[in-house]
Amino acid sequence: MNQTTAPISLPANRFKTLGNTLTSLLKPHKAWAGAALAALLTGSAMSLSMPMLFRWLIDSGFLQGQHPEGLNRAFGLILLVVFILAVATACRFYLVTTLGERISADLRNRVYGHLLIQRPEFFETLKVGEVLSRLTADTTLIQTLVGSSLSFALRNSLTTLGGLVMLVLTSPYLSGAVLVLVVVVMVPVVVLARRVRTLSRASQDKLADSSAIAQEVLNQITTVQAFNQEGTEAAKFNASSERMYTTSKHRTVNRAALLFVAIGLAFAGLVVVLWMGAKAVANGQMSGGELAQFVMYAAFVGGGFAALSEVLGEFQRAAGAAERLVELLNLNTMIRSRGLPSPQQQGGFHIEFNHVDFAYPSAPDKSVLSDFNLTIRRGETVAVVGPSGAGKSTLFNLLLRWYDVRSGQILIENTPLEHLDVTGWREHCAYVSQEAVVFSGTLGDNVRYGKPQASEADVLQALTDAAAIQFVTRLPEGLNTSVGEKGVRLSGGERQRVSIARAILRNAGLLLLDEATASLDAESERLVQLAIEQSRHGRTTLIIAHRLATVMAADRIVVMNEGQIVEMGTHRELMARQGLYAKLASLQFIDQKAEKHLLA
Repeated sequence: MNQTTAPISLPANRFKTLGNTLTSLLKPHKAWAGAALAALLTGSAMSLSMPMLFRWLIDSGFLQGQHPEGLNRAFGLILLVVFILAVATACRFYLVTTLGERISADLRNRVYGHLLIQRPEFFETLKVGEVLSRLTADTTLIQTLVGSSLSFALRNSLTTLGGLVMLVLTSPYLSGAVLVLVVVVMVPVVVLARRVRTLSRASQDKLADSSAIAQEVLNQITTVQAFNQEGTEAAKFNASSERMYTTSKHRTVNRAALLFVAIGLAFAGLVVVLWMGAKAVANGQMSGGELAQFVMYAAFVGGGFAALSEVLGEFQRAAGAAERLVELLNLNTMIRSRGLPSPQQQGGFHIEFNHVDFAYPSAPDKSVLSDFNLTIRRGETVAVVGPSGAGKSTLFNLLLRWYDVRSGQILIENTPLEHLDVTGWREHCAYVSQEAVVFSGTLGDNVRYGKPQASEADVLQALTDAAAIQFVTRLPEGLNTSVGEKGVRLSGGERQRVSIARAILRNAGLLLLDEATASLDAESERLVQLAIEQSRHGRTTLIIAHRLATVMAADRIVVMNEGQIVEMGTHRELMARQGLYAKLASLQFIDQKAEKHLLA
């Protein structure tokens, strides 16, 4: 997936991060945001005009009945203002709420798409549950901010600012008291807000930890139950939940203190200002209408500050969420390539490993391949064997470009692999992992995963070649049968055959089989071996296997140990040498003999 949008910068200030994130997300929706802003300004203008209308009513004597006809017109004007205010508020609510939903979806899609192009090394260090928490909980916080809190904050900011201006214009004397009140309120609010911000981020981190624990355990629930570890795992989750609760409680205490200080001081000061105004009216220094207007604007200012202090907590949480999401968007573990087109498939590919050294990023000091050299001819079938940790699967990881070599080169038809377009190269690869991967959905969708446009006849032929057609025909809905999450409705051997059928259907020039028959019974393995034998013609095939039946069919066997090739040849040649291969084969023969004895 190509990223068309520029990455968001991650400045030191968390609110700058939030601002940059919102600006980037709002940019494609300028017209919608502009309409919401217009509705917001209209509503604020109508709200600020209300005190002036009431001053006019009081000072003009309308309320004493001195102008009955004018009274009707005055209240008609107030009703018109109220109607415009209601329409503007409704439009603002619809526009900002919809905009929040749109931005949340865009952000979620953007983060998820960015994650899909990261190297596997990223997922080795970050738990899937934490990623899911960021995709759901954090994007929901951004949605709430844009769809509600931001509009609420802007409306109250405009009302507060407008109220302050009108306060000064109405009575400079009383306005000075209000400004002193603002300073008294804001100092403790700022101090408490910083504490809330820190606790908000900590609370989100604790939530991500809990999600990660639940994700891991629920994915392995059968193992948990088999070892009677339900209580232990529940205790771990409870402990994590308690840590999250404690942090959240501390955050809530600070937010409550923030509200108490803001509301308590604001309205206490308002009472003092009202007392001062009442004395001014009694002394003839201002009219009753002016006092009413001043009190209403003071209420706007006090209520606005109280509302802003409350919504500030939402901004704190959203700022933490934005920071966590930007961390994901700024990941830079993508696979780089020069974008050269892949060589055309003509009976497979000629592959060379030239003096390759490699270590996994999670263990950079432990070399997995050391000065590794191997040439695989076009159309050849090569089996790779060796003890665990010898580096066999690493060859597949490098060929699929999940990782790049530390030194040396991998050549595909004499072109360095890192120069080829990654997506184009993988189109020519078909991979079957040791652990069969089946996605939720129908059986047909799983077989078509690497070739979505394949016909039903092609799918059925691939299943036949993978020795899977018999169990498919027994399914109630055939190819349309739902296999459940991770294919739980299929047995291990059935899932493996489905993954083999997927690779066969892809009809790629390079076939990579990593213990592809490990989960099959003897009869199914025999049938799949025949399928592999048929499908390997016209393509280059690499097979990682331990079973002799798989290895003996290969054109050449490569024996690896500690990241290097120690033997190479046919089955017969290697057995005659009495080296590592012969030792591995004899151990397998003993295991097979013991198994037959137990079954006898």
